[in-house]
Amino acid sequence: MNGLAGTLVPRPDFGSRHQIVIPAPVEAVWAAWQEMEQAGGDGWGPLVRVLFAVRRQLGRLKSRGGGTVPEENVRDLKDSFLLLAEEPPRETVRGIVGQWWTMGPAGGRPDVTGLREFLAFDEPGYAKATFSMRFTVDAATGGTRVVTETRVLCLDKAARRAMGRYWRLIGPFSGLVRRMMLGRLRKRAVA
Repeated sequence: MNGLAGTLVPRPDFGSRHQIVIPAPVEAVWAAWQEMEQAGGDGWGPLVRVLFAVRRQLGRLKSRGGGTVPEENVRDLKDSFLLLAEEPPRETVRGIVGQWWTMGPAGGRPDVTGLREFLAFDEPGYAKATFSMRFTVDAATGGTRVVTETRVLCLDKAARRAMGRYWRLIGPFSGLVRRMMLGRLRKRAVA
């Protein structure tokens, strides 16, 4: 997908793309997406909340040998994504820098607080990821084509190998989350 996400992570090591056509105008679908984002975990649905809770619990179990994970570091991964770019009502891109494959805290690097820090970050052993939503008029139906894309750029070979193992494990669940999210967006936009 071209657009804002492609300029932030032009050559991802890992990624996924999902889409849906919703029989509603772009502005209505954008508004429904904004409502879902405002609702936080409640906007994503119960199964998505369960998947994030499992991820959080795995991180807590892993940390038992070395102390506890501070509460601010056990946020849902989706809550850790920073708004990097937005062109209402056409596209929004969020991003995060982390080491998700360690099953440690899901939160991103606290020193990456915006677009400038995201683009400049280049520390080995980490990866940068974007999550984007793009809304365009579907020429065939007149509705809105919504494309969600995840793009991950690893900053060295070790991170790429570790992320590859992690991606094989979570990739199917990530795809499921995206498809469910698009289904909930469709229901909300046409309600």
